[in-house]
Amino acid sequence: MKQRYHTIIKVEPNGWFVGWVEEVPGTICQARSLEACRHNLRDSLQLMIETHRDEARIGLDASCIQEAIEIEVMEPAGAGLSHGSIH
Repeated sequence: MKQRYHTIIKVEPNGWFVGWVEEVPGTICQARSLEACRHNLRDSLQLMIETHRDEARIGLDASCIQEAIEIEVMEPAGAGLSHGSIH
């Protein structure tokens, strides 16, 4: 199953790239190049999702109902106006 998340990557004055995932607080990384930052964000997000899922399932037993939900999320005003979306 694929899920889509939104990232923000900022170039710091020292030349480092700092990135984070909007939907998952704490998913943040840095790197010396844009591609390395993207790679690190994917790794960080994967680890965060797996860790949270494992923690959420600690109390899972036969009486639990597991199901997926979907929600509609509006894009923030001006979201498409950046100098190039970085995903």
